[in-house]
Amino acid sequence: MDSRFNVKDIVMITLMVLLGIMIYLGMVQKDRQWDKVQEALALLKQQNDTLEQIRRGGVRVGTAQDQRPQGDVANAPAFERVANLPSLPDYAEGDFFIDAFSATVKTLTPLISGDIYADRIQEYVQDALLRLDPETLAYKPYIATDWTVSEDGLTFTFNMRKDVVFSDGKPLTAQDVQFTFDWIMNPKVAAPRDRSNLEKVESVKALDDYTVQFKFREPYFSALGLCGSMRILAKHYYSQFTEDQFNEMPGLLFGSGPYKMRTDPQLWQPGSQKIEVERNDNYWGPRPALDRIIWREILEDTAMEAEFRNRKLDRLSVRASSYREFSRDDKLREQANLHEYEYASSGYFYIGWNQKKNGLDTPFADKRVRQAMTLLIDRPSICSRVYDNLATPATGPFHPLSWQCDTSIKAWPFDPERAKKLLDEAGFIDRDRNGVRESPQGVPLSFSLVYSAGSSEVKQAVLLIQDAMKKAGVDMNLDALDWPIMQQKIDDRSFDAIMLGWGGVVDTDVYQMFHSSQMADGGDNYVSYVNPELDKLIEKARTTVDREKDTRLWQQVHAVLNEDQPYTFMMNRKAVVFVDKRLKNIQITPVGMNFAWEYYVPAALQMHVDR
Repeated sequence: MDSRFNVKDIVMITLMVLLGIMIYLGMVQKDRQWDKVQEALALLKQQNDTLEQIRRGGVRVGTAQDQRPQGDVANAPAFERVANLPSLPDYAEGDFFIDAFSATVKTLTPLISGDIYADRIQEYVQDALLRLDPETLAYKPYIATDWTVSEDGLTFTFNMRKDVVFSDGKPLTAQDVQFTFDWIMNPKVAAPRDRSNLEKVESVKALDDYTVQFKFREPYFSALGLCGSMRILAKHYYSQFTEDQFNEMPGLLFGSGPYKMRTDPQLWQPGSQKIEVERNDNYWGPRPALDRIIWREILEDTAMEAEFRNRKLDRLSVRASSYREFSRDDKLREQANLHEYEYASSGYFYIGWNQKKNGLDTPFADKRVRQAMTLLIDRPSICSRVYDNLATPATGPFHPLSWQCDTSIKAWPFDPERAKKLLDEAGFIDRDRNGVRESPQGVPLSFSLVYSAGSSEVKQAVLLIQDAMKKAGVDMNLDALDWPIMQQKIDDRSFDAIMLGWGGVVDTDVYQMFHSSQMADGGDNYVSYVNPELDKLIEKARTTVDREKDTRLWQQVHAVLNEDQPYTFMMNRKAVVFVDKRLKNIQITPVGMNFAWEYYVPAALQMHVDR
């Protein structure tokens, strides 16, 4: 048999070998592709696990929370909500967001200002070590990259980013954090509210340029939030002013936030009817889309509505009296989106009863009189008739959605007959039959209620209250004032009763409003309320870090305040807001509507150009 290979056989063998080599190479390539696929799946799982961990409240405190190299800002935990916005197909930079306040802002200077309006503006200009995640309500790294807590819970050590600068380009360091604390605690600085908040902190020390340590005198239930939320003052900027200059100059707002004052802070004066901030080009975080944020001061509801309809405002907080009309207005719904929401940090409205005026006790120093005042106010009717069922009577300083609230506590009813009996017991009787009750010394039960001018709803409410008071023999006069004058009366304690609201926070510490120590030094206990039992409860609740035990303590605080009625806790209100449709990325979170540094306007919809 002939075993020799001919040319045909050689060609066939060669082709078979080449085919084998190609199959082998293909298998190797597929293996490599499979490995790549597996690597990609593993990375995707890791990223998903990280996102899930963040969604549930972040990495555990006390561990290194952000191991990314300095400068990787866009993916930092505090910026997850905005990091991907530039990749959206309609994303664009430019345009303004124009909001409005229904009051005149007296001062923008941090620590000195005492109202929610200035606080909202400061939020855009100043930064803190941590930022509260609005979804999970957990604190996340911001200027701090990570932190550790000592075993006894008294020492918090924060490592800081090295790429943060103030709006003038100068670096933000641990020395600025230490300076902020020392400045607040300086008794010559008119910052009693912030001093009272920080009185549990023994010291703040810069260990080096980018490590700062907080030491507490004793455990505090909201210690991490207290450290992390302190807005940082620039030492090089604020140290140029004396304490008196700082206290008196109204516009000293400067920081490292996404926006900065459009005018020189030293030149700003109240009364311009407009406050503007512009994009901070030195901001270390993701660049915000909007060129400017503007707040106009418009005191009349009708004027504010007209400006919104004419698209000279982008946001309109809807008064309850207009809610039904506006919600059915097709033209308005075509122009703007309507948002209705409740949130745990929304705060509450109240009437504060001043118990000491000009050094003397007032009728409101008697608990029975304060209780009678509450019983004479038909809050359910006010909530339904005036606020169109967009409000509910409050039972205390804690929102019903808050962990500190005792939801079993019922609101005081409208009960004029019971109120009259309490006033009789307190010695206030209509002795001369003129329709007004008098004290045993013959002094009429007469007072003035200070309230904010400009709100039609408030005016309706106080007229209803005045009528009910009159029927019970109480002479209540109405004193409508603009906010700066109201604030002066608060500072001077020169009021009888005052209708106001407190903005809320996630963990509410009522020490500054109701502890007796906060009557002095311009503190926020401006109704001069004293209850030694409550003082002890507040002190114990503040030093209890076990959440279950602390919940019970704060609920006891709630019960005492509900019984004593230093305030008539008027109502918790639902927010109803229109926002112009051209603004995108409007979100409602457990702490309310997100801030405008997260908004953008597609190029085709932009209305304003920064020049």
